[in-house]
Order: sequence, then structure tokens, then C-alpha cells
Amino acid sequence: MLLAVLFALAASSAEPGACAAPDAPDVVNRRGWDKCERCGGSERLGALVNIGDVRRADADAVSRVLGAVRDYGVVVLRGQDLTRHEQVEFTAKLGEVVALPGSFEGQDPEPGEPAIQRVTNFWANGTWKGAGKSFGQYWHQDGQFWPRSHRHILSMLYASAAPATGGQTGFADLRGALRALSPPLLERARRTSIVASVRDIPDFVRYGTPDELCLFDDVTHPIVDSMPHARARSVEGALADGDATLFIGSPQMRTAGIDAAEGGALLRLLFEHATGPSFTYFHHWTPGDIVIWDNVQTLHHAFGYENNGTVRRELFRTQVRLRPSEEHLALASDGASMPPRWVRADSLPVWVDPPAHAQPERGAVRADGEL
Repeated sequence: MLLAVLFALAASSAEPGACAAPDAPDVVNRRGWDKCERCGGSERLGALVNIGDVRRADADAVSRVLGAVRDYGVVVLRGQDLTRHEQVEFTAKLGEVVALPGSFEGQDPEPGEPAIQRVTNFWANGTWKGAGKSFGQYWHQDGQFWPRSHRHILSMLYASAAPATGGQTGFADLRGALRALSPPLLERARRTSIVASVRDIPDFVRYGTPDELCLFDDVTHPIVDSMPHARARSVEGALADGDATLFIGSPQMRTAGIDAAEGGALLRLLFEHATGPSFTYFHHWTPGDIVIWDNVQTLHHAFGYENNGTVRRELFRTQVRLRPSEEHLALASDGASMPPRWVRADSLPVWVDPPAHAQPERGAVRADGEL
């Protein structure tokens, strides 16, 4: 039986970000499962979480959401009714809101809300984008281009309109896929890293400006890695405890540690393995849905639908960075220092961590008040 967890608002002593114990079992969100438009058999992904109206979420509710995301990878909150600003406010309760460069967001900014990415088939002015416009229609991890100490990114999608059929978002369980690897494949994966570059990400190449692409240096990530909450342990310990994950970025990434051709073949094999039916969940959208996922332990993929200008698919994405603890930072293999945090002075606090060589934007102030 496919099980998940229904998290209630009962009092808890858990700190925000801690793993909350299950309160009562409930089914995984399975809209579309009976028709099998897209079938995925993951038992872990897509856990339903009920904290009521997210606009009223308190510290206990936030703790439960973060604990569920850590344990289940992908969680679903249903029946919400949010403005764009309210979505950013809820996102900010989970951690540090990340606003990417404007050109990385499909050249369709949400007026007055730089932290919102419009994942829609209509422009902000209400006109249809056309059948050829797409974003994220391949398996990938958001934030793969950040250094390892900065890459723990949760993504949130809120649906205000959705087609009756098609338009699903697929998710793949990288922790489950790692546990199912044979010893020879595991050993080969452990010898290999990915080299993540914004210049190799198709959507960024399509829409990104040269100046904003140059803000990000290439970074290297081990393909077999500990989960952030297990960073203080060895990879061997994390593997034994189920707290390790694959980190494979996107199929376009280069590899390091083994021959380039062998590395490319390994990456293709790992994507094929991880996106098989035993590890996937496909979310069929209903207006009012919020889906939150952990990019360290999952892949995701937007799927097509009949985009003829008469059907709206309007999703709005925000992202939040979860900071590892200081002892985990000391063990970060990339050795990246924590650059200053900059916050827009003229808007809701939107935390941005620019690369160390980047300069603060005009009108910004240091988060600690020092210039």
C-alpha cells in the first residue's frame, strides 16, 4: 500500500527544520493514478501535509513542513489561495529566499516580486507565449550550479491554474535510486563527480545574458554524497544509515574523476536508473496545490500538455536555501567561504548569496547593516 504522512498542527517540541514524527498515516497524493496518464511507483515522494492555511503557518507548522520535506523529498499542501506576495512570505518562513538573476527566469518577471519565477504559458501582461515556449522539460536538480555548501535549495511551486490533462511535474527519488545501485555501479559512481556550469543548463543558455552567466563559476559535486543533515558523518556512515544520495544535476553536465566518455555513459545510465517507475512520482496539478521539494535528493521534470492558447497552466516558483550548521560547513569539500548576504532595501527581504567576486546591486545594503 502506498503510504505517506498527514501532518497535523498538534503541539510539538521540534525545532524548525527538525524531522517531525508521523502523526497519522494517509495516502500519497495520487491524482491521475487510476488513469495512469503518467505512472510512478515511488512510495516516498508526494507525501500529503496538512497545516491548514499556509498564510497562518506558525513555527510548529514550519517545522513539520521542513521535517516532511527532509523525510519524503516531495510534499504536497492542497487547497491554498495565495497572492504572489503571500507565497514569498510563506517561503521566507522556511529559510532564506533565493532570487536568481532575471534572465535565468525565462525573461518573464513577476511585477514587483523578484523572488517569483513565472512557470506559465501566458506572459505577465496576459498574452499567450505561444506553443514553442517551455521551461524545465528535462530531468534536473535546481541549484546544481551553487557550491556544495550553498546548494541545499528547496523549490516551491504554487498552482493558480492547471490543465485538466497533461502538464504534470515529475519527481525522481535520488536517495532510493542510490540504495538500489549494484555494488559495481556504486563503486564507479563514488569515483566520479559532476562539473556543474550555468553555461551547460539549457534554459539558462537559452535565456541568460552573458553578464549574468558570468556571475557563476563552475562547481564540482561528488555523485555519491551525504544528505546535508548527515554531512558531519562519513559517506560510508551515511550510506549505511540511508542518509546518502545521488547528485547528478542534469544530463548536460560534464564529469570528473574518470574518462570523459566513460563518465558521460555513467551519467546517462544513472539518469535512466533514477527516473524508472520505482523511484518516480508525477504530480497532476489542481489549482490551489503547493508542492515543495528538496533539490539535493530529487530530480524534477516539467511535462507537456495541449498548449494551444485556450488552456492556462500557471505555476509560480520560489526557492529557499537551508543553511547547514557550522560544523557541517567546516566539512564542506569545496571549502567555499560564505559570501556576504545582500538584501534589497526597497522590497520584502530577499536573500541573495552572490559569488564572492560579485558586487552588491545598486540600492542594496548588507544584511548585517554594514556597508
